[in-house]
Amino acid sequence: VQRMRSVVRRLAERLKTRLSRRRKVRRRGKLSVRRTLRKNLSTGGEPYQLVFRARRRERPEIVVLCDVSDSVRNVSRLMLQFVYTLQELYARVRSFVFVSDLGEVTHLFKNTDVGAAVDLATAGKVINLSANSNYGRALQLFHSTYLGSVTRRTTVIVIGDGRTNYNPPHAWALAEVKLKCRRLVWLCPEEKHSWGFGDSEMPLYARHCHRVETVRSLDDLAKVAAELMP
Repeated sequence: VQRMRSVVRRLAERLKTRLSRRRKVRRRGKLSVRRTLRKNLSTGGEPYQLVFRARRRERPEIVVLCDVSDSVRNVSRLMLQFVYTLQELYARVRSFVFVSDLGEVTHLFKNTDVGAAVDLATAGKVINLSANSNYGRALQLFHSTYLGSVTRRTTVIVIGDGRTNYNPPHAWALAEVKLKCRRLVWLCPEEKHSWGFGDSEMPLYARHCHRVETVRSLDDLAKVAAELMP
């Protein structure tokens, strides 16, 4: 547990540094030829100065759906610490956990330290953890209740193994989320060669994502996290 927290903490620092650099680069807009000419005519061109348009600041939005069922219990705590880190880094993050029901945990991660927040999110206080896994129902609930909060600025991250317990997958709900969002990313704790076997619907869900990554360990998470962040 201590190693997990230490690695997630280091990952958070790397993400903060990367995010800060990106924001500095993005701060300057495109060159304004007209304003540059006007500026330099008034000074006789000495010294020559370039004038840039003020860049419109885009505030990225992130929505995270994290499976906390028994089949991913080994990695769900790690992933929830990652979700907590996202809420520290970005102002506009909404976080959800699901098994069959879907529950929002954004408020827990805002008002509680990371250990307590993860404990509360996995203690059955928000959703029923003893229910059978039902991805289709969870996706339907998100679609019917929260789809309106997804915009062209939103990166949606789904974390889970895509095992539906043989319930209807309702991939149409995921497809409609993809149509509305900026990017839809799925982080799966199972290796690709196991997708599609048994109750796995990952090949179907993957078709409706912009990107799918296998994340089974801290090293995997560290490798993909910095690339995925807006």
